[in-house]
Amino acid sequence: MKNEHDREPTPDETAGMVWCNSLTEANRAAWVARVGSAVPADAWVTYKRLGDVERQPRTIN
Repeated sequence: MKNEHDREPTPDETAGMVWCNSLTEANRAAWVARVGSAVPADAWVTYKRLGDVERQPRTIN
C-alpha cells in the first residue's frame, strides 16, 4: 500500500505545480501575500476560485 508521499499527484495538483513554477518570484510573493499563506496549494485554490477575469494581468494607466 502506498502512503501519501508515494502516490502520483492528481491532474489538479500537477496543474497547480506547473502554475506555481511558472510565476516570477515577484508574482509568487504577491500570491503568498494575497492568500496570507506560504503554501502554494493555498494560492492555487484561490487562483482557481477567482475565475478568468481576476486572472488577467492588470494594466495601470
